[in-house]
Order: sequence, then structure tokens, then C-alpha cells
Amino acid sequence: MPKLLDVSPTKCATCPFRPGSKYAALAPELAMSALSNSSRICHSTGSNAINQRTGKPPRLCRGARDIQLAAFHSTGFIDAPTDQAWQAKVEALGIDKRKRR
Repeated sequence: MPKLLDVSPTKCATCPFRPGSKYAALAPELAMSALSNSSRICHSTGSNAINQRTGKPPRLCRGARDIQLAAFHSTGFIDAPTDQAWQAKVEALGIDKRKRR
């Protein structure tokens, strides 16, 4: 099973989802991927095409997670577009993070 990653607590300085980001042109495609494929890894963590070796453990992108939360909330899957509502749904569904590592 894949290891579950923590979500970045805030958008990084160059997050494509941050207004004025130099990577803002990537946001629409990344949002579609986050909604149809999987969570995105923050480009300021782990090793990736933008930053080869950040020296930080990989985390999920806060901007992409915010897009996911808004979508889950708009469909009624979660009660609010927040990490707390997502966690409540995970617990209600009986998903145990420790078993997925």
C-alpha cells in the first residue's frame, strides 16, 4: 500500500495556487489532476522536476488540497471545506492511516 503523506499546512511561497505565483499557469492542469487522478506533491518538498533535492520530506500540496476540499464540500461529501471535516469523514469511514503505511 502507498504511504500516506501529510499535507503542507500552508501554500508554499511559489505555490501555483497562490495569487501572483510564477507557476500560476500550472494551476488549472494541477487542479484537474487533483480532482480526477490523485493528490499533488508540493514542489517545495521531496524531489521533483522543479526542485531536484529539497532536503524536505514530501508533503501534499496545500493549494491542491484546498481545491479538493472545496469540491468534496460542494458535493456534500464533507460538511465543510476544511481539513477537520475531511478527517471526520476519514474516521467515519473507518480509514486507518496507520494501516495504509
